[in-house]
Amino acid sequence: MTTTCQYCGTPMQALRSTRKYCSDTCKQLAFYKRNGLALADAETNTLNGNEPTVLPAEAKTDVDKSDYMVRQQDQPYQQVYSRLLEAVQECLDSNNYTFVFENPDQYWGTYAIQPVKWVSLRLRCLLENMLRLSNIPSIPNETLTLLRDSFADMAAARPYRQLPADYPYTALVKDIIHNLDRIVYNVKPKGKTRFRLTLNRKASLIACRFTLAAMVPLVKFRELNFSE
Repeated sequence: MTTTCQYCGTPMQALRSTRKYCSDTCKQLAFYKRNGLALADAETNTLNGNEPTVLPAEAKTDVDKSDYMVRQQDQPYQQVYSRLLEAVQECLDSNNYTFVFENPDQYWGTYAIQPVKWVSLRLRCLLENMLRLSNIPSIPNETLTLLRDSFADMAAARPYRQLPADYPYTALVKDIIHNLDRIVYNVKPKGKTRFRLTLNRKASLIACRFTLAAMVPLVKFRELNFSE
């Protein structure tokens, strides 16, 4: 079957109807584009000797900056392999949740859309904070308890109970609460904990966060009430 790459537009022969890209490079670059990521070339991130820490474009004068930028645009991206990004892409490719959250009115009825938005807004906030905390060397156990309680409050709230049966993240929420319960139970109330996520768990949370972002904005934790 002849089709075209959805990233570069190159004609290609696809053995499967679901194939979207002509190469792994285009697949990866398309992922970066969807997520607002950009790859810098090796020269941009390399410092030699005692040179000042400035980007090459900033070091150019106004006279030759435009010529430099033209030459920069001609340089192709370098493919960078990342197990995490690959796992995130696999999570996104394994379902059609992004389409669902981009078109919630087409997928859920009028009655269901309000609880879906209520839960999705809070779930995105909690996932953002969960991912952020996992990158910190250690966090106060009170913070971990607060995160667990917020997930539990959300799951006990009336809008959560009114979710349609096909809301895709109820199992994820249940699993997160179970694991946070276990962690909180085994730590001292006033101590600190090194909170880490496995690669697959982090990838699934990033994919979920990305999907939810198609429907709801990012709101600060302190601005939300998780128990209705």
